[in-house]
Amino acid sequence: MLHRAGLPVPAGTVAGETAAVEIEPPCVLKAQIAEGGRGKRGLVLPVGVGEDGASQLELLRERMRAHGHDAPQVLVEQTIDAARELYFCWRIDDVAQDHVLQFSMHGGVDVEAQGHTLSAFHVAPCHVPAAHEFVPFFAQAGAEGRTLGALCRFASVSWRVFVHEDAELLEINPLAVLPSGELMALDAKLVLDDNASPRHLDWRALHSSRLADRRVTPLERRAAANGFAFVELEGEIAMLAGGAGIGMAILDIVADAGMPAANFADASGGSGADVFETLGRIAFERAARPDVSAILMYFTLAATSVATVVRGVMALLDAAAPPKPMVIGLLCCGAGEREMTFAQAREAFAARGLRCEPGLPEALAALAEVRVPRRAGPDTLPTHHDGAIR
Repeated sequence: MLHRAGLPVPAGTVAGETAAVEIEPPCVLKAQIAEGGRGKRGLVLPVGVGEDGASQLELLRERMRAHGHDAPQVLVEQTIDAARELYFCWRIDDVAQDHVLQFSMHGGVDVEAQGHTLSAFHVAPCHVPAAHEFVPFFAQAGAEGRTLGALCRFASVSWRVFVHEDAELLEINPLAVLPSGELMALDAKLVLDDNASPRHLDWRALHSSRLADRRVTPLERRAAANGFAFVELEGEIAMLAGGAGIGMAILDIVADAGMPAANFADASGGSGADVFETLGRIAFERAARPDVSAILMYFTLAATSVATVVRGVMALLDAAAPPKPMVIGLLCCGAGEREMTFAQAREAFAARGLRCEPGLPEALAALAEVRVPRRAGPDTLPTHHDGAIR
C-alpha cells in the first residue's frame, strides 16, 4: 500500500513454502507472520555476500514451523544501508478525536525504551495536511537538511494512505534515513478497520489476510459467518456477554479473579433471541473441551429487554444442555425490565436449576463455587493469538 502511494520501500518478493525464489545476497529474509518481535526470535535473517541464501531460507522456515506457523511465507528483501533509524506512526486518538502522528529520531529494536523521545502532531479528521505544515514539528524533533523535507513529504503522503485505507494504525519502524538524506520504510505494521472491509474488496488479496484466515479456528469461522464476534482464548471460563465494551472489560475482570476467559463473544445490544441461541451454541462447544471449568453469561440490560435474553437462553437450553456448570449474571435497569423484571428472570432460571445473579461480583463468586477442575487435553486450544481483539 505504501509502494502504491509512491512511498519508498525496499524491493522484495514473497516466497511461499514450495515457490522457487532466487536469493541474491546481500538480502534480508523476513518471516511473514501477524506478530511483532520477529527479530528477537530469530525470524528476521540477514544473508550476507557469500552466504547460501537457500539454506538460510530453509533455516528460517524451520524456525517458523517451530513457532507453530504452517505453510511459512518469507519476504526476500533487498538489504538497505541506513545512516539512521527513525520511528514514525499514524494512529487515532479516540479521546481527542484526531489523527495523531507520533515521531522520534530514535527508532529500531527496543524502541519502547525511547518513549520519552516521542513527539505528537495532531491532525483534525476533516483537515487534509499539506507537507509544509509538518516543517516546524519535524524541525523541533531534530530533523534537518534534506531529511527534513523528506519527512514532511512522507508524512503528507502516508496520512493519505492511513485515511484512504481506513487504518487504525500505521506504524513504520524503522523508517530509515539513507546516506543521501532521503527516507525508506524498512518495516511497517498496518492495522485495518474490519468495519470498513465492504469498501475494500482488495484486502482479501493481501498476504496478511490469507495469513489471518489460516489462523481462524472452526468456531471463530462459524461465528463470523453468522455475523458474530467470537475469539478463542486459553482460559477456563467460557463466556457470552452482551456488548463488546462490557465483554472486553469482563475479560480483564475474570482474569483478575483467577479465572481467565476461554473465549471472547459478543452478542450486541438489541440482538434478538436467535442471536443468543446461535452464539450460545458456539460458546457451549468451546465449553465442552476439558480445559474449560464453567460457563458465564453476563448481560447489562438498559435497553435490550430482559425477556429477550431469557427467551434466547431458554431456547438454547431446550436445544442443548450446558456441558459445564453455568452462571448467569443480569444487571437490569430502566427499559430493560419493561417486559420482565430481574426477579422474574431469576425465578425462571432457578426453575431450570441455574443460578442467576444481579451483578458481576455475585456472578464471579458463584462461578468460583460451581466450576469443575480444569484439565489439559488434546483439544486444548493451541497458542496462536497475540492477545489483541479487534
